[in-house]
Amino acid sequence: MSERPAGPALVGREDDVAVLTAALEAAGGGRMAALFLTGEAGVGKTRLVQDLAGRAAAAGATVLFGGATDIEESPPFWPVTSALRGLLRSDSGKAVRRQLEPWTAQVDELLAAGPVDPHARVQTLELLRHVVLRLAERSTVVLAVEDLQWADRSTLDLLAYLVANLPDERVLIVASHRTDAPSARSPARTMISELARHRQVRSLDVAPLRRAAVAELVAASAPGRPDLVELVWQRSAGNAFIAEETLRAVRDGDPQALSMTLRELVLSRIGGLAPAVLRVVRAVALCDGLLPHRLLAAALDDPADLLDALRVAVDAGVVVVDPGTDGYRLRHGLMTDVVVGELLPGERIDLHRRYAVALSAAWARELPGVDARLAHHWQAAGDTARAAAAAVAAAEAAVRVRGYAEAHRHWLRAARLAGAVTAPTPSRATCLERAAEAAHLAGDADQAVALVGERLELVDDPGGRDAALLHARTGQYLVAAGRGTEASFAYGRARDALPATGADQERAAVLGGHAAALWAAGDLAAARTTAQDALEAARRAGLVVEEARALATLGFSLAYLEDPAAGENALVASLAAAERAADPMEIAHAYRSLAELLCGPLNELDRGIRVSRTGGARIDQLGLSRSAGAGLLAVGANGLFRAGRWDEAEALVAEAWTHSPTGAEALELRLARARMDTGRGRFDEAEDDLEAVDALSAGSAGPRYRIPMWTLRAGVAMWRDRPDLALDHVGAGLDVVEQGSDDVWLDAPLVWHGARARAELTRLGMRRRDDGIDARLARHAAALARKAATSVPAVRVIVELFVRQCHAEDGRADNRSDPAEWADLAKEWGDLGQPYPTAYAHMRHAEAQFTRRAHSVAAIDALRRAERIVRELGATPFLAELTQLAERARVRIDTPVPAPRRAPELDPPSPRTVPGPVPADELAELTARELEVLSELADGHTNREVAQRLFISEKTVGAHVGRIYAKLGVHTRVQASAVWFRARPVRRT
Repeated sequence: MSERPAGPALVGREDDVAVLTAALEAAGGGRMAALFLTGEAGVGKTRLVQDLAGRAAAAGATVLFGGATDIEESPPFWPVTSALRGLLRSDSGKAVRRQLEPWTAQVDELLAAGPVDPHARVQTLELLRHVVLRLAERSTVVLAVEDLQWADRSTLDLLAYLVANLPDERVLIVASHRTDAPSARSPARTMISELARHRQVRSLDVAPLRRAAVAELVAASAPGRPDLVELVWQRSAGNAFIAEETLRAVRDGDPQALSMTLRELVLSRIGGLAPAVLRVVRAVALCDGLLPHRLLAAALDDPADLLDALRVAVDAGVVVVDPGTDGYRLRHGLMTDVVVGELLPGERIDLHRRYAVALSAAWARELPGVDARLAHHWQAAGDTARAAAAAVAAAEAAVRVRGYAEAHRHWLRAARLAGAVTAPTPSRATCLERAAEAAHLAGDADQAVALVGERLELVDDPGGRDAALLHARTGQYLVAAGRGTEASFAYGRARDALPATGADQERAAVLGGHAAALWAAGDLAAARTTAQDALEAARRAGLVVEEARALATLGFSLAYLEDPAAGENALVASLAAAERAADPMEIAHAYRSLAELLCGPLNELDRGIRVSRTGGARIDQLGLSRSAGAGLLAVGANGLFRAGRWDEAEALVAEAWTHSPTGAEALELRLARARMDTGRGRFDEAEDDLEAVDALSAGSAGPRYRIPMWTLRAGVAMWRDRPDLALDHVGAGLDVVEQGSDDVWLDAPLVWHGARARAELTRLGMRRRDDGIDARLARHAAALARKAATSVPAVRVIVELFVRQCHAEDGRADNRSDPAEWADLAKEWGDLGQPYPTAYAHMRHAEAQFTRRAHSVAAIDALRRAERIVRELGATPFLAELTQLAERARVRIDTPVPAPRRAPELDPPSPRTVPGPVPADELAELTARELEVLSELADGHTNREVAQRLFISEKTVGAHVGRIYAKLGVHTRVQASAVWFRARPVRRT
């Protein structure tokens, strides 16, 4: 076979190459980088990725290069596993296999898509993370994924997982994504948007070539023909693929082809091929995935002239050899689209049937994702029965490797096909149930809800037990989707469907789930009542596990609302019941609920810390240290932090990380570690953890993680003298609260951070346009006061302290800080045994006195009390601010401290201290999300359309629009759009 013609030189991409090179160098220096190359098809993304991969390999990097395929049935993690398979088959494969020895069996099992123990899905993510980590020990690892718009959900989850968990490794992730892909709401696009908030992630828009670059391309491809520049420029508009195809047509002696559309160019390109060659090209185009030579030969009945036809197609630059799979594909995705689109219906059906027959052979079972491909080809060939059977097999195979998003699609296909098959096995109802559960496990709770609704339509008796359990499952999925009100309604229907008497097993399950849903939604009063009913049903039916679950919800609700002693007794009973049932998860649940209650709302810190340690030891015995055990240690660490035992808290967090936790427990631990890092001034480390929480929890986790994350980000911004940014973070947190959080324990610190940020704006002499945040904070502070009044004393006292602290901060913001108010707060926080807020109130008490020129003994004593507490905690940034305050007040506290960050005047700022004019960039004050919203408004979209395009609620869009108007000083969409186009004129073309 002759050598493939060399591609045109890479021209006009100096800036893009520089960005990619910088990312590669950063990764080589031990700082993970991720780049997403976006742009229209044919613009040159692939060439940039290939160029980077080539330079990286030449420099000694380990390159994993894979591509997604344009079929829904691609196996889970396909781009990554195919890249790994290619690496293991390369010249360095033996060395790589030795390097991966601890996981060789698991890797082989994954690459073979064989049966795997059905543990949590994150096991596969962890395996691939370990593989990348081990490879990075030897050299920089470049993971390149082509055509991310077609990637399976598991691959997208893996990329997000690697970004979140490899911040300080020699790893570069680079992926290309077509912006002209059919789906404007593709999961890949959503993931890129969410990950863009990470500081080590960048999205690079690959623009069409400029005219000068096109001229350079013409000079390189057609020397001595400058007359072609204008023609190529007019026909290609800078699209590299069209430009190259146009030049190729000229070299082939057909200048008239230059005026054709891309489709016509491709058809002109293949039109000169002999019929035997064209038949091979069409077969390659339709394959939709891995195409080894043996499969192609089997599909075409192994014609004698197959090799000759392939040789001609490769020499013509139409077919290319895929070295990673020892197979074939067409040169470009656009070429594939055109060739497949030109097939006659009969030709398409015949080729699908041929591939299905070939893939049914025994030898084809070795191919990854064979069942999924069989389902695809049999269905396209019109054989419904075989397609249904293959879809079921594909779903089961996907579950074995924890590819739940793919399993959902396969079960859904099986359900649809089952309706056209006589006596299908399994039934359509079963397929729908399994599709719903797979969607739930994949994080698509809304789809799970829809599928259970479809399953309910098949129930014969709407008032029977089956209907009750299906409604309960709907409620479970709605809770996961964050739709608490609808979940309560679904559980209500489940309860209505239960018979008046009997069915205690189903009743206990339904009521127990309903109680947990009400608790998650923050309706603790209803949760308490429902949990009591669930408890009675569980005891009647003798269901000890359901009894333990109901007692846990009942105990927390009772303790939070009205009777801490009764609630604690219920939690102790829950633990005893779980131990009787020997149910590890319920034992862990009981310990966790009790520890969280004591370390949190009830503020019995010492007891809560003891429970977390005792429970942690018990959970270790049960083999759950990596999951529930790590989560319980995070609860204990938070209790130690509040108690002022920071060194112990750090040690506990470090111990928890040795278990390599994943999922929710990893989120809890990242928040706990970020809290410690913020307190001790390790802001970069805190930001790394908070960005990971943001990336991993966006769109899937509720207020439990999102509100503390925004609170901590506001705290970091405050210590960095960015109260303006802190208010943006608080505003984002309030968005979460307004979407349905009634947990005053979570909300109160967030609202106080907003009040503190407003006060800091005054202290630092900074201006901020009114974006409505002041009014929002006032509303939420008032709401906190109302809600606290109905809580038990322990909760009420702490929330009311935060509300009073907000009032005191408002005084600071208005230059009327009240020393007596701060003194009272310091005493009450101290009485509760919480040293950090005690020290803060002492500092503000002293500051208020000094502002009034009152250098009293009480003020100096307050400052020194704060210093002693902060020094013992090791709170470096707090100590620095105390030192600045002492220096400005000329008070000696006899403590060496870090260099001051800045020393503003203590007096209320005068107009002369306000920074100068607004920056030249009129959009500088807008947040990243506000810029996205403004861009959509400028494109003429309505609020509803913006909400759909950005995957946020219409109410949130309205809030963003209001803040945009306030920051820009405009009153209409037209005015806002004018500012956008003035500041970003490139978007108008």
